[in-house]
Order: sequence, then C-alpha cells, then structure tokens
Amino acid sequence: MTRPILVLIALLAWVSAACTQQQTPPVPASSKIYRLDELRWPQIEALDRERTLWMLPVGMLEVHGPHLPIGTDSLGLSYEVDHVSKGVSAALPDWNIVVMPPVNYGAGGANELGGQLVHSGTYGIRQATLRSVVADIGGQVAQNGFKWIFVLNGHGAPTHNIAINEAADFVSETFSPATMLHVTALLRADPEMQARARTVNARFFSTDELASFGLDLHGGVSETSGMLAVRPDLVDSTYRTLPRQVGQSLDEVREVAGAAGWQGYLSDPARASAAHGHAIESWWVEGFTNLIVRAVRGERMAGRPRFPDAIPPPVAAVTTKALANEAAFEATLQNFLSKRQPGAAT
Repeated sequence: MTRPILVLIALLAWVSAACTQQQTPPVPASSKIYRLDELRWPQIEALDRERTLWMLPVGMLEVHGPHLPIGTDSLGLSYEVDHVSKGVSAALPDWNIVVMPPVNYGAGGANELGGQLVHSGTYGIRQATLRSVVADIGGQVAQNGFKWIFVLNGHGAPTHNIAINEAADFVSETFSPATMLHVTALLRADPEMQARARTVNARFFSTDELASFGLDLHGGVSETSGMLAVRPDLVDSTYRTLPRQVGQSLDEVREVAGAAGWQGYLSDPARASAAHGHAIESWWVEGFTNLIVRAVRGERMAGRPRFPDAIPPPVAAVTTKALANEAAFEATLQNFLSKRQPGAAT
C-alpha cells in the first residue's frame, strides 16, 4: 500500500473520530427534561449528581369496565408525569429531570375484589416481582451516584402500593445518601391534598350526587372523567348508558365485585365529563409537583403517613387469597427450574 493511501486512511479515521465526539455533546448545565431511553451514556455520566432527579412511572394493565382501556392507570400517569416534569423544572430551574420509561405492569388487578384471580382484561405481575423491579431500578440509579428518585404510581391496589413503599425504603436505607420516595403513597395520605380533592369534586357535583356514587374506586366517575380528558379516543361511548354499581363501604364493594357478570367498574361512569377529568388531572399534577419540590428543597418526607398504612380488613381475605396464589405460582416456577438439566439453554 502506498504512503499517500495510508495518509488518506489515517485522515479519514481522524475525521470519523472527531465527528463521533461531536455527536455526543455534554449535557448543558441549565435545566432540561430528559427521556432516559433517548440519552447516550456519556450524556448521563455528565449530569450533575447533586442537581439531577429521576422520575419512575409505575402503571398497571387491568380491567376497567367495558368502556375504558386496560391501560387507564398507565395512560393517565403518562399525562401526569409529562406535566409534573415541566412543573418541577420550572420550580427548580437549575436542576435536570430524567424521566424513565414506565413500568406498565403492576400488582393486584381489580378483578381480585370479586375473587377472580385471572381475568382476560388484567395483566399484572406478582407483588414480590414488582418490589424487586422497582428496587432493582432505583438501586442502579443510586449506585450511579444520583441522589433523588421519585416513583409516581397510577394504581391503587394496596399490595401494589406496599411493594413500591418497601422498594423505596430499601433503596433509601441501603444506598444512602440517595433517597427514593413513593410520591403517590404520600399524596394519597396527605390530609391537605385529600381535602383539595373533595373541593374539586364539589365543583361538579352536589353532596347528594357524590353520596350516590358510593366509593368511586375503580372505572367510575373519576377514572372515566380522567380518560375523557386525557385520551377521549379510547373511551367507548357506551359509558353514557352504563348502570350505576354502587358500594358505600368496602364490604359492599366486595359484594358488587363478586356478583355474577361484574363488568369491572364501580360508581356511576355515566356522570363523567372531560371538564371534571381535567380538574382531577390538575389536582394530581399539582400534588406530585408540590411534594417533589418540597422534598428536594429539604423537607423531610421519610416517616410521613403513606398509603396504605395497613391492609383494610374488608379486603384482607382478598389480599391473602391473591398472595397465596402468587406463592403457588412461584413454587411452580421454582419446581420447573429445578427439573431442568444442568447447562440446558435458558
């Protein structure tokens, strides 16, 4: 090979390396919102460990009546995280916000209320699996030197929330000075924010109307309103004609859910509206943003009340049955693995 050709090859290699370096610029010091899956690792490495917070959304895929998508929890949460990240960035202009891809599989589908452990509209994971997933993710963020991880969760099942609480506590206590907080659990137990929620509902319904809805826990007025605000294209118009399914207590809710042919919703979806949904979503966004900013600014959140403080007695039997089913599944899996030949493909 002649010398001119060697020189040309060397020059091309230098130009290629220079271009590669230019394509991976350092992350600017000014505040910006990032999507983790869109970042290159040198950009992540360049983030200021002291002024970067991470948001981990955790949703659920479960039956939400015949009128709402099974991803209702995840879809609503995606909308909220988008707005919360912007609100936090505005309140903390010298911080970076990293939004992680969502964990869209949670624990404890609504079908379990009626004793149905498997349902064609629910695709969840075991409580232990969820706890491990959240702990694994948070632990990796903490071990990379970042100090703040906030979990925003869109699903209300007690077992689901307990799993996230335990994972957050594990990360905070094991990888100090990192702090992992389950923001939704704090919000659900905050008396002031819950009072504001009641004020929001009172703008749209009278006291008698609200009482007539019973416990609006799932697929009812609130969640249908939320989807009408966030993803109206995914709401079936039959919601307007669905009959009320009311439980005024958790015991009554279990009776409704356990009735033959239960369609997977409670309350009165026909009374939902997009205006009500926008107000509800604004409440969630305000609450999440407020708690995150307060935590970062130094307010102590550890030890504050969180949802749930305990499994409510009326659903304790449901929870026990579901967890026993999960344990049986784990035993079946371990038995399968124990019988595999050593060295077999996995």
